[in-house]
Order: sequence, then C-alpha cells, then structure tokens
Amino acid sequence: MVVGPRLGRFDPETGVARLIPGHNLNNVALGGFILWLGWFGFNAGSTLQADSSLGKIALNTHLAACAGAVGTFLAQTLTRKPVLLTHTINGSLGGLVAITAGCATMAPTYAVITGLVGGVLVIIGSYLLELLQLDDAVGAIPVHGFAGVWGTLAAGFFMEGDLFNLQQLGVQALGCAVAFLWAFPTAFIAYWLLEKLIGLRASNLDQQRGMDYSEHAERGYPEFDRLPLHKPLAG
Repeated sequence: MVVGPRLGRFDPETGVARLIPGHNLNNVALGGFILWLGWFGFNAGSTLQADSSLGKIALNTHLAACAGAVGTFLAQTLTRKPVLLTHTINGSLGGLVAITAGCATMAPTYAVITGLVGGVLVIIGSYLLELLQLDDAVGAIPVHGFAGVWGTLAAGFFMEGDLFNLQQLGVQALGCAVAFLWAFPTAFIAYWLLEKLIGLRASNLDQQRGMDYSEHAERGYPEFDRLPLHKPLAG
C-alpha cells in the first residue's frame, strides 16, 4: 500500500493485473517443502517438552498442509482458473499457517477442515488483492493474513472437547482484532515514514534494467536481456 505496485504489474488503463512470473518454479517448490518440513519443528517444538502430544501436533500439521494444497486446487478448478504451482504451494503454506494456532487442541478431522478452508482463502485473498490493485509479490497477505485469521478463529471453534463454543470463538476474534489494531497501524506508519524520508521503491529505470544489474552490476539472465545497459558512445 505504501510502496506501490511493481512496474507493469497492473494495466494503467484497465487496472487488470499482469502476471510477473518467478524465475524458477523448481526453487519455489523446494522452498515450499523446506518450509513444510520446518513447520514440524515450529509447531511441535513450541510445546517445549517431549511427550505424547508431539505425534498429534505433527499429524495435524501435515494433514492441514496437504488439505491446504487440495483447497487451492479445488478453488482454482471451480473458478475455471489454471491450476498453478505457485498457488498450490502457497495453499499448502496457508494450511500450515491456519493449523498453527490449534495444532495441539484439534482432532485430526478438524485439522483437515482448517487446512482446506485455509487453502481456499489463499486463492480468494489473492484475487481480492488483485481487484484492489495491491501488489503482493509472494502472496504473504493471503497466506499469513487471511489464512492466519481463519486458523486463529478455528482454534477456538474446533477445540477438542469443547466444539463450537461461541464464547471461545469470541475470545479468538478479539485476539485477531487486537493483533491487527496493533500491527497494521504501527507498520503502516513506519513504512510511510521510511518512504517519505528515504524511499522504498526502486526507480523505474532500475526496475527495467533489473535489480541484478542495478544492485550488483551484473545480469542474472543475460539470455533474456533486451535493454542496453549504457547509452551508446557518440561518434
């Protein structure tokens, strides 16, 4: 919102989002699976003790991640959109984010539901940001924001032994609201000040040349280079 979209991300006349693809889908998948593996330590390790609960936590974590990927697949299929690897990886991460709050307090069945809905929300959130012309380059807000809020609510709604307790759901909703009211304004003000005082967005020329050249004076992908790096010498 403060920095603005990348150059060419949205059509200046129609506002339609243009795809700016990543350079290596293999690395996208590898990064996703590294996060998936690390999430077992993140969720199970947060208990700070080794007992029988670790197996349930790890199982719920894995089931939610799988269900998140399925959720993005279903959402893209039902909306007649191409099933993209990037969205599918983000869907699995959305499932992981969603289950984090309730990984120790849900039955596996509800962990699957939580992850599935998280994956669907990743797709809905991505489309919503595009409609608002907000350029989220890696889908961080749909994954960590939308799926995170849903997972926090689900932790209260699907609590094992006390299912569908509206009072607990209200407590979870209050926690989401407090977190948002603290994090969003403070972050927005901080980035706004940085933008005004220092500047955050690379110039149009640097974006056209590519940050590899602008920051490191080399080309990461010279085979695709169509722009001259320097003005031709006179004479």
